[in-house]
Amino acid sequence: MKYARLLGEALSGQAPQSMWTPTQSPLEILPPSVNWHFWPHCNYACTFCFAHFDDINKTEKLAKEDALLVPKMLVDAGAKKLTFVGGEPTLCPYLGELLEAAKMAGLTTCIVSNGTGLTEEFLQSWHHCIDWIGLSIDASNDLLHAQIGRGLKRDLRQQRSAHLADSLVVWNRCVRFGIRMKLNTVVNAMNLDDDMSELVLKLRPDRWKIFQVLPVDGQNDGLVDPLLITEGEFNSWLERHRHVTQAGIDFIPENNDLMRASYAMMDALGRFYTNVNGGHEYTNSVMDIGVLEAWSENCFLEERFFNRGGLYDWANEKDSEQLEEVIQ
Repeated sequence: MKYARLLGEALSGQAPQSMWTPTQSPLEILPPSVNWHFWPHCNYACTFCFAHFDDINKTEKLAKEDALLVPKMLVDAGAKKLTFVGGEPTLCPYLGELLEAAKMAGLTTCIVSNGTGLTEEFLQSWHHCIDWIGLSIDASNDLLHAQIGRGLKRDLRQQRSAHLADSLVVWNRCVRFGIRMKLNTVVNAMNLDDDMSELVLKLRPDRWKIFQVLPVDGQNDGLVDPLLITEGEFNSWLERHRHVTQAGIDFIPENNDLMRASYAMMDALGRFYTNVNGGHEYTNSVMDIGVLEAWSENCFLEERFFNRGGLYDWANEKDSEQLEEVIQ
């Protein structure tokens, strides 16, 4: 299969080459990595957030029994890794059951979180079903986090944030449970002059994903404008931090162009969606027409997926057999 060979190339250090041809079956077109924004609610108020989902009724989500079917449906269509995203995914009371369903289906699992729900109790119960956690930290201090809006809504009303302080506790907790860690950082006008080097070298994430703050029509209109930066400013920030690669940290920058239409994204209603034209454009739900038919309605730019490092060695010891199957 196409992505099996390309993943093998990625793991061996070769640059994957696009193989998009009109003769490919739909099964070969679904990328192996899917981001599922299954829970649209959040307890944070990040000013730049591009996943508010105010364009959908937040009371309308897949029923739990249907949501538990999704991981196996994605596997049957070719998926190998599923990232649970929000909103804030740990607010979902049955996240653990979804993680378990994903692992039972054979998927590598990841949660992208602000950390507030990654409690000792939650990780004790479900760490065996979690391969990766992507923790979002945007600055080296909480004064900047408060200015950006990276914090609990009740704290931000008092113009303060404890996000970094809390995240350091959560990070160490996740590491203790043997979970591989990604650090996600959004570079914007507020943190443009900040230096996160010391913090990142202390945390030693497996991957550090750095995003240029992204405007998305219908999601952060008006709010994000004061935070926008040029690509030149973004590149300057990157160059100031790139030296962390000398410590063995994967350094993964994504400018606005790379972020658009390079993710296989699905919403809380089971609809794939793209941001290729600046806003969210949705397909029909996979529960109505199936995964492959829904995916065929979506716009996905494969070359950008490769260029942003969408294929990498995401398997760990728990997934060694799965990885061997993928690259054979």
